[in-house]
Amino acid sequence: MKLEGDIAAVVTGGASGLGEATARALAAKGVKVALFDLKEDRGQQVASEIGGVFCNVNEVAAVRRAAIHGSTALPPRWKASVA
Repeated sequence: MKLEGDIAAVVTGGASGLGEATARALAAKGVKVALFDLKEDRGQQVASEIGGVFCNVNEVAAVRRAAIHGSTALPPRWKASVA
């Protein structure tokens, strides 16, 4: 798989364990990463370390903002509207 800066990924459970490892591996390849998790403190820390964004999945407004922010990083053919 070709991974570079024009790719964006949402990693659920990205604040710890396999999700964190996946987020770090993707970011190391230049992928723009959004971490979606419940663990806000840890998620913010990991996102900061990898140059990503964090979204607390308990907050509907935050999920919408993250989806909109993430969609700006996607190639035009992949963009979707968020209602």
